[in-house]
Amino acid sequence: MRKIKGFKLDIRPHEFRRRAKKAGFDLALEEFSDPALGGTLDQLTKAVTPAVLFDTFGHPDPDQPLLSPLPGLAYSVILATLGEGHIRIGPEKPGFDFWPIFVDTALDSCVRFASALIADEAQKDNCELSPLTALHDAMALDAALRKLDGAKLGVSAADGRLSPSASLVVSLSWLARSKAKGRK
Repeated sequence: MRKIKGFKLDIRPHEFRRRAKKAGFDLALEEFSDPALGGTLDQLTKAVTPAVLFDTFGHPDPDQPLLSPLPGLAYSVILATLGEGHIRIGPEKPGFDFWPIFVDTALDSCVRFASALIADEAQKDNCELSPLTALHDAMALDAALRKLDGAKLGVSAADGRLSPSASLVVSLSWLARSKAKGRK
């Protein structure tokens, strides 16, 4: 099991703008201009404590059908969190809040960081990884937090929801890499 805390988040402004546009924000506002958005993202990044906890589980494993998206040689589970808190940044307009968009973008960055490390390990074992599968089911969240010991990051689950709310659990399977067949 690997636990990494306090790493630098890679929040890409263009990705943040894309998610903001999808959420219905007016990107013509001054807050979405390059210098203003960069400053806001810096403020938000400094206010959180990103952390990931991940491990890989081989077969046989009783939780594999619940946690693994595809049957494979093994599977990995990643728990990502930004810690406690909610920060209000942006103009004082009703309904204008950067936080939910920032959380989605930052958690995606945390998962990309951890999955890149797992992909390196999988490549050494001649495996490739399945696409990420977010775990939302209460039983799957409980099993993942039990296997990873979510208390190490201060993350718990109740009624199918993670606490702190800026947390995410994902799973990916290790699949055997197919060997190319050459001509005879």
